[in-house]
Amino acid sequence: MDQLQQRRLTQITYCSRRLAAESEGREQLFSILTEAGYSVKQMDDGHGEPANCNILWIQGNANWFPKTCRSLVQRASSKRPFTLIWHSEPLPMPRSAGLPAPKLSLRELVKILLRDRRATDIYTNASRLRRLANQGLPDLLVVSTLNRQEFLAEQGIPSHWVPLGYHPSRSGKWLGLNRDIDVLFLGTMNVPRRRRIVRHLRQRGMPVETRGDWFDPNCWGEPRTQLLNRTRILLNLQRYPGELSGSRLILGMANKALVISEPICLPAPYIPGKHFIEAKVDEMPEVIHHYLAHPEACEPVIEEGFRLVTQEVTLERSVAKILHLIDGKAGALDERDGSSKLLALGLKPRHNR
Repeated sequence: MDQLQQRRLTQITYCSRRLAAESEGREQLFSILTEAGYSVKQMDDGHGEPANCNILWIQGNANWFPKTCRSLVQRASSKRPFTLIWHSEPLPMPRSAGLPAPKLSLRELVKILLRDRRATDIYTNASRLRRLANQGLPDLLVVSTLNRQEFLAEQGIPSHWVPLGYHPSRSGKWLGLNRDIDVLFLGTMNVPRRRRIVRHLRQRGMPVETRGDWFDPNCWGEPRTQLLNRTRILLNLQRYPGELSGSRLILGMANKALVISEPICLPAPYIPGKHFIEAKVDEMPEVIHHYLAHPEACEPVIEEGFRLVTQEVTLERSVAKILHLIDGKAGALDERDGSSKLLALGLKPRHNR
């Protein structure tokens, strides 16, 4: 049986939230996996049996899926599907970053107290991954930034780095429109730190527009692409200092807006000064003014960022890396659980290799 035939026997159950804002990325990921030969279906938290598949793919944050995690923990390891988490939500900074531990906002604290599954603060996210690791889960943990991988390594939790990838149907494309919006921040403003930074920039005379709503259709799809193609400078302002929002950088670069970001801890695959401009918050007004006044200085950075995300940091490449990591786990699984899980995955045991 060749590799493609083996994959067609392999069922991936994809665990993600049914938000309209996430539908485009989900559809493109499904398309890539289907083309690779896998059978894919979606499962909502608590609506389906995680064991009834070969591979369980948890996207974004395991904390969004408490019932699924509970079901996995209650099963013996040999009875679980191969479980993958591609974690893309914030975690605490590694000690090497030299940053103080951030305080949580009132909104974040309330979510923790209410045990709200929508909680995505750094401490809740880290706690969930620690608890799962103590239960031998997941089989494969993938994180979208290097600072998250380094933090987990400090906690004794192994992970692999695969950045979020660009796809035109999710992140837009260059349309060559007239850029009549000087400065834009795209993202929720229910974050006190962001509100303080935007207020500071406006007080310094910067024409910052803000847009962002999980449920506003004008912030997603084609309207968002149009908006970004009208934008000269896209700001990257994070919930926590040092964080990398791979999706926001991709959005700016793919639509040829100049990305100006506060400092990022371990920003690879993006290089400050080459793919985006890095500036401390106090320096941002002067930096923004410079690039608005000298558009020719933006062009080399814009073009390098555009080339990087459209040719190298693509969703196809990221998914291919994850599939390679799954295959690479075959030997380790064979040693731990025997060949039963391997055969369920459509992979051959490696005893005689």
